[in-house]
Amino acid sequence: MASRQLRFWPPPRPLEERFGAAFFKNLPAAPGVYFFCGEGPGVLYVGSAANLRRRLTAYRAADPDRLPRRMLRLLQQVRRIEWDVCSSVAAARFREEMLICVLAPKFNRAGKVWPREWTPNAPRPPRRTTTASDDPPPNGAGH
Repeated sequence: MASRQLRFWPPPRPLEERFGAAFFKNLPAAPGVYFFCGEGPGVLYVGSAANLRRRLTAYRAADPDRLPRRMLRLLQQVRRIEWDVCSSVAAARFREEMLICVLAPKFNRAGKVWPREWTPNAPRPPRRTTTASDDPPPNGAGH
């Protein structure tokens, strides 16, 4: 049985210290994609959320008893947070997948596989085309 370490002070809040509590209160409560960026160019992590405010607020406390070490290291490196609001949760997940493929962020898991509408033994679906909107193309569109 894993034991929790007794703490004499609350867990660190690196994002709240950097951005302030008002930053998290002003986030949109809408589906979207968020980006954690470090000091240099590039993106450290890309994620999607059904509610950006709720999801990003969950990162405020870097509690070592609740978060994996990889996530704690990420939160210590974040210097900028950006987001794009999407029209739906499906659009946010599609955009996240495309951005991870293009940007290859350091803290996203390598080789992450998303569920597809086909199985390995079934014929492959038509290739998807990138459109100007953030909505995924309808089934069978583009090639």
